[in-house]
Amino acid sequence: MAADMTVPCGEGYLNLRVGAIIQKGDRFLMVGNEDSPYLYTVGGRIQFGETAEQAVVREVREETGLALEIDRLGFVHENYFIGDSPSKLGKVIYELSFLFYMKTPEDLQLRCDSFTEDGFREHLTWASADDPRPMYPGFFRTELKKPRQEIRHLVTDERWLPGCKVTVKVDRPMGSAHPEWPDLIYPVNYGYVPGRMAPDGEEQDAYLLGVEEPVEEFTGRLAAVIHRLDDAEDKWVVTPLNLRLSEEEIREKTWFQERYFKSEIRMADA
Repeated sequence: MAADMTVPCGEGYLNLRVGAIIQKGDRFLMVGNEDSPYLYTVGGRIQFGETAEQAVVREVREETGLALEIDRLGFVHENYFIGDSPSKLGKVIYELSFLFYMKTPEDLQLRCDSFTEDGFREHLTWASADDPRPMYPGFFRTELKKPRQEIRHLVTDERWLPGCKVTVKVDRPMGSAHPEWPDLIYPVNYGYVPGRMAPDGEEQDAYLLGVEEPVEEFTGRLAAVIHRLDDAEDKWVVTPLNLRLSEEEIREKTWFQERYFKSEIRMADA
């Protein structure tokens, strides 16, 4: 059997991967498994000796039982993330993925007999843009609503880089009201990190703490990540470079919004 194109590189790994976009109306086919709370694309790693096109046809056949033809290449996706499989747990992975739109017949007879590398059975599921389950890549929620003919090159970075400098663009300044719930007034500055895509397909949201006046933009330090256990996205916590907040202080300052979610706080200085 040919080897998967996963190559050790420094302290991490390089993956070459393919994914299949199989659509029926506004729904698209995704994969889940018994161990993970998130969905991912039909597909897998390219095997040495294959082209990306050969690999996606093989992966679709193995994971769905279907012999589908390729319509066109839709996305080239570069992504950094932290591995969660047993062989790469906690390792930084750089993954280059080729995502293909497949020609989808009206009558699909799906069959999934595949397993993850650690032995958990996989299953197929139809998802949509408003599906509450976390999914990867997150940009499927926005990009598949109105598919384009041109190839899209997208870059995401899902690593947590503790202590790094981050610029926050504030679109909900301190003292402003939530655009949908006007009774919710922001006691802190809240915005997003331009160009940094989150798993929900939007730019990464961030709380700006320790800046006690409304601002439009601020460059500070990534002090913590609020990891929501019951939602598709995390929230970053950014502070001035010389400010250190405790976990209790962060939870208190973000309680006005985070009280509606179950979460854990991952501190940069832990």
